Amino acid sequence: MEKIKEKLTSLRNEVEVANKKAADLEQKVRELEQDQEDKDEQLLNLQNRAKELEESLEAAEEDLKAATTNFREADLKAEQLNKKAVKLEQEIKTWDKKNSDLETKLKAAKDEMDELESQMEGV
Repeated sequence: MEKIKEKLTSLRNEVEVANKKAADLEQKVRELEQDQEDKDEQLLNLQNRAKELEESLEAAEEDLKAATTNFREADLKAEQLNKKAVKLEQEIKTWDKKNSDLETKLKAAKDEMDELESQMEGV
């Protein structure tokens, strides 16, 4: 009978150790499950952030594309205006030359008229 009691005591001790170990393992499982939930939440947050960054990048690329198009159009317009300015400057030079020629002719005509007047006065 003594051996049975010892055996029962030994078995109870083993059950206690096994229960303690099971409780420790259950606690460890809960901790690991919590860690997993935290990691899943972090992953979800990172995926959302990545999506936001991708959308932001797409928007920035669209803005860049529009700005590039606007720049090209403005550059083309500036080039056209430059060509027009050069053409107008050439026209100004032409008209200035014509004006100068006309002023010279006018002066010559006035001089001739003055000379004719002075000759007529002498008659």
